Amino acid sequence: MVFVERACTRTTENTDRIEFSVLDATDSDALMALGERRFDAAVCTMAIMDMSSIEPMIGALSRLLRPGGRSVFSLMHPCFNAPTAVLTTETEDRDGELVTTHSVKMSRYITPEARCGVGVAGQPEPHYYFTRPTSLLFNLCVQAGFVLDGIEEPVFDPGSVSGSWASRAEIPPILAARMRLPA
Repeated sequence: MVFVERACTRTTENTDRIEFSVLDATDSDALMALGERRFDAAVCTMAIMDMSSIEPMIGALSRLLRPGGRSVFSLMHPCFNAPTAVLTTETEDRDGELVTTHSVKMSRYITPEARCGVGVAGQPEPHYYFTRPTSLLFNLCVQAGFVLDGIEEPVFDPGSVSGSWASRAEIPPILAARMRLPA
């Protein structure tokens, strides 16, 4: 709610074209109350992994968007950045030179599950993450009538961030996809 309130106070242009709503994305009836075939595009940024059920949202999006409409989503990369991931650092002697390798070790991936994790260091309580393999995410979108229109797996430039992902420039912590309804 706080984010929507901030967005409302910061919006100064096109205010006649922007409508702010707070809805439960797991409630397809609440989403459909927005109006069928009303939107050209929808964005879901870094929220899918926090949602216990994504089927209602994806199904509603296919009816909320106009033909040719796009849906863009981003989330923590299910293959590399999930509560089951272990970030590792190993140093080995390679022909007389010490070489350090940073990697990610995954022990679970295919089976969807709910697991508590840390979102922000120092948060008062862990919160739930809902992990799903990429095949499940994309298959739900395809079953709802979407086609994959673009995909990105951005990595951090080692000089641009600090922390654990700065030394893993070959491992994408985020997955972003653009799905489109056929025109």
